[in-house]
Amino acid sequence: MLSYDAAGLFDVEAGLPSNFDASWSKRCQAAVEALQQRTSSGELGFLKLPEQNLGQLMTWAEGRQAEGWTDQIVVGIGGSSLGTRAVLEAMGPAWIPAIRTHFAENLDPVSLEATLRRVDLASTLLVVVTKSGTTIETMSQLWILYDAMVRQLGQVQADRQVIAITDPERGALRALARERDWETHAVPPNVGGRFSVLTAVSLVPLALAGYDVEALLRGAALIVRQGTRDLVGLAHISAQHIALYEKGFGQMVMMAYADRLGGLVDWFRQLWAESLGKARDRSGQLVNVGITPIKAMGAVDQHSQVQLYMEGPNDKQLLFVETASHPVGFQVPESPAMPEGLRHLQGRGIDEILRAEARGTRAALSRAQRPTALWRLESTGAPAVGGFLMSWMAITALAGELLNIDAFDQPGVELGKIIAHGLLGHPKHGQFLDDLESTPSESHFSRWPAD
Repeated sequence: MLSYDAAGLFDVEAGLPSNFDASWSKRCQAAVEALQQRTSSGELGFLKLPEQNLGQLMTWAEGRQAEGWTDQIVVGIGGSSLGTRAVLEAMGPAWIPAIRTHFAENLDPVSLEATLRRVDLASTLLVVVTKSGTTIETMSQLWILYDAMVRQLGQVQADRQVIAITDPERGALRALARERDWETHAVPPNVGGRFSVLTAVSLVPLALAGYDVEALLRGAALIVRQGTRDLVGLAHISAQHIALYEKGFGQMVMMAYADRLGGLVDWFRQLWAESLGKARDRSGQLVNVGITPIKAMGAVDQHSQVQLYMEGPNDKQLLFVETASHPVGFQVPESPAMPEGLRHLQGRGIDEILRAEARGTRAALSRAQRPTALWRLESTGAPAVGGFLMSWMAITALAGELLNIDAFDQPGVELGKIIAHGLLGHPKHGQFLDDLESTPSESHFSRWPAD
């Protein structure tokens, strides 16, 4: 279902030593025990998500599909949408969805207008996802879409077409849903946004679209089915990245060798960056830790980024992600017009060429003494995708334990949100605006063309 090859992290001059596993064994065991304790106490819930019974959700989704809805707009951002998009992109090309899915994520009026032009609001569900109900990007776009629905269909019908995924008891969206009698699905309070891909956050829209969400959970369950033994193995993967970070490899490139794997990389970037980029450790000491995640796409970025990775600063860990099988295939046809230097490609499948490019790039990076590793999904079916998601959630959480930081908060993004609210007139958030309103120094402010 899923395999991991770390040989390229050891086989380079500045890589990991042969006795690495033994030297990190006690720390990894302690990290696992700490994570298990936080899970058994109920503080953390993501490891328990594969135990859900989804029978009721599947029955509900089939009932909704039978009502004839053609489209759904998932209104959410960050952890409220990236996981859903990742699964849709990974599995999507092989089938036709029951309900087409669109996203209202980033605040871009052109994109929002394009979404409205693609759908008929009379046959569209609005699936709004925010645990707090105060996410500025999500709630702004929800009100625009909901208002358009009310104007076209009337409030009674519009209210029937909104599905709210939020906290089970608290928050602005929960209160609004009660007031408007919107259908709701709950996000477990002990599962944070970026760890929520296996909750209603993604399972509801995926089930509506016709995905086999039960198989997604089965794949996730296989990753942690043996409890401590599986988690220790994942902790050693976390430790590999942290040890390289301590040796100066402070950036981690995840390079996906299939277009449909790109969404998984986007999901990974948020999970890794928000969880592990922290100013202080648990004792309050200033540490400013974090391994910067970078997205790359093979083979496209062999023609843009790889030159830097090959000959630039040797400060990057490079993770390749590929799939062993593709749902469709093409072969390069035989032709007498084929240039002589390319005739060896005749009869070769596109997937075979892509694998050769991935192997060649990884081998070249290894020769340049750059540390590499490979993740391979046997397919992009639900079990393998679910396994990949659970693997990286556990690896990230365990990395937080090894770094002695809280991987489940995000204090660094809150100030920017407060300032944005203040700029837009929030009565309680204007205290940071004085500095923003000062005139920029002429020596640091330019216009083109020149006045």
